[in-house]
Amino acid sequence: MAATMSGLSSSTSPTFMMPVYIDRRKKFSNKIPIVLRMPEGPEKPSESIPLDGEDIETEHWEDARHWMSIYDDLIRFKLGLLDRVQRELPKMHPVAQKAAYVDVGFIETQMAGYYDRLDLWYKRVWKLQGLWLDPDGRVLRHKGNEAVLTNREFELLQFLLDHPHRFYTSSQIMGFAWSDSSLFPEEVRNYVSRVRKILVRLEIPCDLVNRPGRGYSLTFRNQD
Repeated sequence: MAATMSGLSSSTSPTFMMPVYIDRRKKFSNKIPIVLRMPEGPEKPSESIPLDGEDIETEHWEDARHWMSIYDDLIRFKLGLLDRVQRELPKMHPVAQKAAYVDVGFIETQMAGYYDRLDLWYKRVWKLQGLWLDPDGRVLRHKGNEAVLTNREFELLQFLLDHPHRFYTSSQIMGFAWSDSSLFPEEVRNYVSRVRKILVRLEIPCDLVNRPGRGYSLTFRNQD
């Protein structure tokens, strides 16, 4: 279960809309399985270690965008590396496979930390933007503007905000965001369209994008 920002965790108060991300990547990962595993021994938790020069309390948008870009690039590099290693694993001798699994576990642990840092920077960006979500009234607020959402609109937006910069198919959204796999993909497209209009109307600097073969994602838009 996600934990909210300090001072905003009461069920009667509006919550900061980007909850602290608890590792659910075994369930929600895309394309490459991000599982913290080693060939022997128990699973190791991810560690979120800042890079030199990071200041998560910065008040400057430029700094936040800079670090978001860095971690996004690091994650993309690690995903590509894992993809190549996993393609080669079946061809390896068992001894080489065991050594490769150690390397894979190390890379995955690193990548989990990068995801944690990227999530922190997304939360910082939303805070600087003055973006709030009130679960009691299903109200989305942004810089003095607000909109009341339906249950499904709220659940879709909350799910995507809880898992930024990740893509989810219609089936995943139906199962994870709404817990109703009996719905049709057309209904997902309908609610995506409705949420997009809300984002535009409130002038929220993010886009609900669709990538063929990958699904939907809520992505931050640079403001220059």
